[in-house]
Amino acid sequence: MDIISILFFFIGCFLLSYLERHFSFPYYRWFFIIPFSALVAFRSLNVPDTVFYVNYYIAEDTDFSYFVDYGYEVGFQFFTKLIKSIVGENYQLYFAIITLINSSLIFNAVNRINKIQQEECRLLSDSDSSLSTEHYSFFSIILLTLYVAYFGLYFNSIILRVGIAFSLIVFAVSFALKTDKKLLDYIVVFLFMVLSVLFHTTAILGFIIIFVVLFSKKQSFKFYLILLLAIAVFYFLNLTSKLGGVVFNAIISLNAFTLLSDKLSNYEGSQSLFAAEGISMKFVFYWLMSFILLFNDNLSKSYYKLFNVYILGLAVFAVLRSVLLVERVTDYFLLFSFVLFYLYLIKQKSVKFWSYYVLIVLLQVVFALRIINGVSV
Repeated sequence: MDIISILFFFIGCFLLSYLERHFSFPYYRWFFIIPFSALVAFRSLNVPDTVFYVNYYIAEDTDFSYFVDYGYEVGFQFFTKLIKSIVGENYQLYFAIITLINSSLIFNAVNRINKIQQEECRLLSDSDSSLSTEHYSFFSIILLTLYVAYFGLYFNSIILRVGIAFSLIVFAVSFALKTDKKLLDYIVVFLFMVLSVLFHTTAILGFIIIFVVLFSKKQSFKFYLILLLAIAVFYFLNLTSKLGGVVFNAIISLNAFTLLSDKLSNYEGSQSLFAAEGISMKFVFYWLMSFILLFNDNLSKSYYKLFNVYILGLAVFAVLRSVLLVERVTDYFLLFSFVLFYLYLIKQKSVKFWSYYVLIVLLQVVFALRIINGVSV
């Protein structure tokens, strides 16, 4: 993918972020989503996996009565047939529609999460007069830029099926976080989770995320600090070089995760599955950012539920460091980093906001481009 185009796109994102912070306009998100969809749609065929998806889209028919075994999940095949029946052979429109849907799902889901955490803060301030909270506008450009900086670029450019599954999981989480959940909310969560698995088998990990969101609580500062230090010891000293393989083999032995393990194994082959070496700069970034997020004075329960998911991702990263494709697993948990970054940044004053915002975005763009342009992470 053209680095110059990406650079100009994010410069535009920063300019739009400035405008959004100073001038109210309800449709800013479309000035982001449409150009981003076009950027992804007209990407180079040299971007990993793009040729495979183009060939698949061309080969796929619009007969909904049967599904050929392309190695893709039935939900994704049905979705592709539906798009092709509408737009025909134009694969650029196919990529654009997927990106448009993913971005819209992310926007609506996090908008819901933002309202939930603001309501939680309001209720806390009403019950305790010593607590003062502010209500912040929803800044769609900031949110979408944080999403696209790594996950949006990676998911919509390379791993399309996972990208759709991730968006569905985030949408399900926005219902699971509600404090006054009704039966309908649980049904919506379940249906969206099942739908995500129909797009990619590894999305079964999303049920773990839902479990954490439903049942975890805010822990003490000391607990989080000790846990983060323990994660660092495990990871940087590589104490689990053999444990990673043991844990992965245990997953394979569980019938419920057989398809998941097979899907992961097929990416690189079993011979190299446990050959990962070195330190991931991506892990270092998310681990360091966890301390900044920990020192946030957010009062909402939803913030810490998502932080628990994030910490779980770091823990899995440390324990399964020796597994070559560990990021195929940890990305499900670290995905919610962009939500946490957003909730943290919108409370910061101008200088601190821009310093953190630009740094967070640019670092993640580097991670994404290293994958998109075929450089190992």
